[in-house]
Amino acid sequence: MEIAFNDPDQDEAEVLKRSLAVRETINTLRNLIKKRTKNKDAVLYAEGDNILFRASYQQSLISELQKVYKEKIGLNSSIGYGKTLREATIAIRLAKARQGDSVVGVAVKEQVDPK
Repeated sequence: MEIAFNDPDQDEAEVLKRSLAVRETINTLRNLIKKRTKNKDAVLYAEGDNILFRASYQQSLISELQKVYKEKIGLNSSIGYGKTLREATIAIRLAKARQGDSVVGVAVKEQVDPK
C-alpha cells in the first residue's frame, strides 16, 4: 500500500480501489489458511496487508499464499515464520528487507549462562 501513497500521480479513487482489493485478498487468504490448516482459529491477526497465523510449516501453503496475493494484488509478498512470536517478528523484518517475493524462517537459540 505504501507504493500508492508515494506516487504523486495517484488519485484517491485509485487508493480506494487498491485498498478494497487488499481487503478482499486478505479475506481470501484468511479463508485459505483456515481451510488448509483445518483450524478456524489459525489466523491470529489479519489487518491491512498483514496476516499472522499459527500452523505447522507447509511449503505448499506458503507458495499458494504468495501466488494468490500476486495474482490478486500484483505485488510481491514477504513471509516470515518461526516457532515463537519473537522469531516470526525477526523473520518478517528480514523478509521485508529483501527484494521481490521472499520467505524467511528464524530460530533463535537461547544462550545458557555458564555460571
